[in-house]
Amino acid sequence: MPGIIKTNHLKGSLIKYFFKNQIVSTSIKSSFEAILSVFNIRLLIILLETIFIYFLYKNYQINFNIDFTIMSIAIVFPLVFSITSAYQRRQDAINSYLEFRNKIIDLTNVFYAVENVQKKDYVKLFGSLEEIQSLLNDYLTKENNEKDFDKIRSKRKEVLLIIDSYKKLFNEREKDSLIRIKNELFLSAEKIRGIKIHGTPISLKKYCLIFIYFSPLLYNSHSFVNSNSLKLENFMPLLFVMVVSFVLMALYNIQDYIENPFDQKGLDDLKIDKLKVNKIENLFN
Repeated sequence: MPGIIKTNHLKGSLIKYFFKNQIVSTSIKSSFEAILSVFNIRLLIILLETIFIYFLYKNYQINFNIDFTIMSIAIVFPLVFSITSAYQRRQDAINSYLEFRNKIIDLTNVFYAVENVQKKDYVKLFGSLEEIQSLLNDYLTKENNEKDFDKIRSKRKEVLLIIDSYKKLFNEREKDSLIRIKNELFLSAEKIRGIKIHGTPISLKKYCLIFIYFSPLLYNSHSFVNSNSLKLENFMPLLFVMVVSFVLMALYNIQDYIENPFDQKGLDDLKIDKLKVNKIENLFN
């Protein structure tokens, strides 16, 4: 008996160790991917531009007296607003998709609760709603796929006809509930489409990007040191300006990654596979 207890305890410890390390490994991987996600060609360009302008100003002794506060307002405020707008768009997308999911469950539950509704009737409605969900997911994860949404709109009539074909089984309250939930379901789909096709204002994004590329011309204006010495302190102004350029472009890249929460390319996109209605939620399974 003691040997069995000891073996079980060892197994339990090994399982805990495995899962703990698996979680830590996944966390490290996610953190590493998050760091890499800000690196792209735009970041490389801004860093090379910063270095080039620094030595250009140093060589020709170009020096402007510029108030950094004004520059910060001109760049940072619109950038923060843009990030906030993209984040709010992501949150609205999550809420609208969860609403869409919930309406599928509500509609099938109310239909199931109606007296004399048979399994084949329920499966027919559930299958139709699953197809709508599949069309919506394809529409969201693919670019320039407006035809899929036209198919979703055409399904509105199909769902109504399925409900109407069993109207003899419903009382007025049940019929009104089914039609109301059906309308709310398609309204949720329209909201999701609206979120996809209307992103952060393009003019604001372009304004931020242009000023970020323009910023090294200004931040380098009185940062160089009049010395040819290779001492580290002589390069600190350059490092400072490079850090500023890096942070500004990294923030822009973060905003760009969360701009489309549906494309399944960013780390913070909607986990559609985890949010969608599954076959196990079919009440006859």
